[in-house]
Amino acid sequence: MDRRMPRTLTPLLLAWIMMATVVSAETTLQVSKDGPLRTLAEARDEIRKRRMETPKEAFRVLVGDGRYEITEPLAFELGDGNVVYEAVAGTTPVISGGRRITSHWTEGEGGIWTTQLPPDWLFEQLWVNGQRAVRAREPDHFFHYLVACREQPIDGGKRAQQTLSVRPEDIVGLEGLTPEEIRQVQILAFHKWDTTRRFLDSANVENGQLVTSGRKMKSWNPLTRNTGYILENYLKALDEPGEFFLASGGQLSYRPRSGESMDDAEFIVPVCEKLVVIRGDSSHDKFVEDLEFRGIAFRHCGMLTPRSGFEPSQAASPIEAAMQIDGTKGVVLDHCEIGHTGGYGIWFRKGCTEGVLKHSFVHDLGAGGVRVGETRIATNESERTHDIVVDNNIVYDAGHLFPCAVGVWIGNSADNHVTHNEIANMYYTGISVGWRWGYDQSLAKGNRIEHNHIHHLGKGWLSDMGGIYTLGPSEGTVLRGNRIHDIESWGYGGWGLYNDEGSTGILLENNLVYRTKSGGYHQHYGRENVIRNNIFAFGREYQVRRSRVEKHLSFTYQQNIILWDSEKLFHGNWGDDGVEIGGNLYWRMGKPVDLSEADTSENSLIADPLFVDPAKDDFRFADTSIAKKIGFQPFDASQAGVDGDEAWKERARSLSMPTMQQAPAPPPLTFREDFEFGDLPVGSSVSATPDLGGIQVIDSPLANSGNKVLQFTDTPGQKHRYYPMLSIQPKHSDGTTSCKFAIRLGNNAVFQHEWRDSSHPYQSGPSLWFENGQLRSPNRVLTTLPVDEWILVEVTAKLGTDAGEWSVSVSIPHQQTQTFDGLPLVSDKWNRLDWLGFVSQADGDAVVLLDDLQLTRTE
Repeated sequence: MDRRMPRTLTPLLLAWIMMATVVSAETTLQVSKDGPLRTLAEARDEIRKRRMETPKEAFRVLVGDGRYEITEPLAFELGDGNVVYEAVAGTTPVISGGRRITSHWTEGEGGIWTTQLPPDWLFEQLWVNGQRAVRAREPDHFFHYLVACREQPIDGGKRAQQTLSVRPEDIVGLEGLTPEEIRQVQILAFHKWDTTRRFLDSANVENGQLVTSGRKMKSWNPLTRNTGYILENYLKALDEPGEFFLASGGQLSYRPRSGESMDDAEFIVPVCEKLVVIRGDSSHDKFVEDLEFRGIAFRHCGMLTPRSGFEPSQAASPIEAAMQIDGTKGVVLDHCEIGHTGGYGIWFRKGCTEGVLKHSFVHDLGAGGVRVGETRIATNESERTHDIVVDNNIVYDAGHLFPCAVGVWIGNSADNHVTHNEIANMYYTGISVGWRWGYDQSLAKGNRIEHNHIHHLGKGWLSDMGGIYTLGPSEGTVLRGNRIHDIESWGYGGWGLYNDEGSTGILLENNLVYRTKSGGYHQHYGRENVIRNNIFAFGREYQVRRSRVEKHLSFTYQQNIILWDSEKLFHGNWGDDGVEIGGNLYWRMGKPVDLSEADTSENSLIADPLFVDPAKDDFRFADTSIAKKIGFQPFDASQAGVDGDEAWKERARSLSMPTMQQAPAPPPLTFREDFEFGDLPVGSSVSATPDLGGIQVIDSPLANSGNKVLQFTDTPGQKHRYYPMLSIQPKHSDGTTSCKFAIRLGNNAVFQHEWRDSSHPYQSGPSLWFENGQLRSPNRVLTTLPVDEWILVEVTAKLGTDAGEWSVSVSIPHQQTQTFDGLPLVSDKWNRLDWLGFVSQADGDAVVLLDDLQLTRTE
């Protein structure tokens, strides 16, 4: 047989030879616990050595079963590509950035176990038997609410200090802590779509004050009254199974969950902040190319909160990822796992193209799941990330440290595909696309968000979220075939599809959205978006919202089916020619429907769409005849979510989901105010004639405590005798309420303190008059009063069904406290405190000072 090469090669033969050459050139290495290569880093280094002689040689590294601990991230740089790191068939090797705790545990009082660790073991995350433990916190479920927040500049205006007024009973666990222990406590605050994580600077339990410092608050999203917050990392908060506390000095305390045995439980703490770092040099057009990971689990990395804390940022955008990727082409993760992280799971950040994450389990995340691109727009095009595929993954259980993080986030990045993913169990948005507030330049164009199953978001913790959320010009972007449901915001904005500021040129079609707190669809403002052939069902507050009217076509809303059983259909601003709306099918479960607010077209219908069983989430058509009348094209919503093998689909279906519930309502207003911050009481308003006296906080040597007081200055000529007046709306409807204050009456002062409800006309309960040296209730003189001396007054009344009488205690200097019980109400119909008033009633010049004002309530 002639083995000589023929002088001419057919194209087919040439292709075969080239393929054979590639295959034969691939070198296989083995990594196992037994060696000779014992880690991925050793395999990487061995490849680097061999490539000194054969730089273009391809490698396949087969990784044996076992747990491979790392103490620093695996770093891959230029020249480390053209390698596949692959699990040996039938195994799942684990790359772990954590270490096991092997020290002895001792059981103590109250079911708390302790062990002593080296003092330099610092961590804020802990996993027990593969489950994330909870850092000791209060409250254990949902959050407490701030009463007020006051900010003042420090460090020459470079930073700011925030003093948070809270209910003293909510922070009793801080009592007895040393100043240094207080400084180790962290506060996590939930405000609108953001969270702030800070260390405390100090705390005053008696007065209900927490002090933190950092950047100045953002004017559009500050900490305010009724901002939710939790406190973490102090021993008295360790009161629930699954919680832990690491004390200064290394003593770790843990309360086991039911069924956990401390004899054989596995405890893992993070050592690394990241697990894998891939660093090309896209600024100089140099890339790590064709680096793949297949069948490998990457687990356990953590974050330590810096002393400066973590400032609020939408989508937790500054937070990095366990797998951080820059300057690459063709990086692939297939059938992998990324879990138990402190930050995001994976980030194709700067200068990445043709990256793929597929058929992978991304879970138990400190922040969110997947990030694509950057917040900035790089001048050098080679530094821009685009053409990334995120397909057929499960992204589950996120936001443990940074609740405002997102399941899949695309920033200034184009032509990415996010398809067939299961995205669930998070505190904020499922998929976020774009990073431009308004109509200026954006790179987030041509993205395809298709066939994803997005559900169980929000969980009642944050506001202003969407199953899929878009920002800025996004021409060519398509949101198609997604199934979105169970979105529960804290306050406003639990939407299914949400086109936020500047969203432009987006097609939203064939999506199924149901069971959202707010509407199925909302556009804040944008241009020329098309919303067609979608099913929107069972929005609780309303169904469709449009916020801003602009002088262009905002969106086209056609051929949609809207099904609901609540009251409101349209919300926001409608009726102008900035929306093309028509050809839709509306059905309010047989109840009357009024379309005149928004849809006045002649081709929309009010009729039953004839779904199989929408009450049980079955939106298949039993009969398509009605839907076809509007040109609706049926689609198969069951195609949303992961696809492929049945075991993978079952894994997605079997994930446990949280019970969707609302946070408890903020408690009725209570506060303690000594006026030392120069502010009026929280929630108060002032009525006075301009330039004729008024109410203000002033510095005064006469203050009952501190250096400031609240001064009422009355003058002749006020518009009303009851000016100036300070009123507060506590909204107390039951229990027992007390209002305590120090008052100092000047000459000629006439002053009234009264409690009212909000009925028309209002009904009054307790009422006190300070006049002519006397204190009187509506039916009697109670006692005589001095002038220019501080008098302590406390008024107490029961509310609700127990209302009927009230009492007042009066403490005058050098006299015993006098208490007057059983005082009759002004109106026997009064039973709730909606209005609390302090009124200067003098006809002439008079001054009254107030200090140390407290409003408290008990059940």
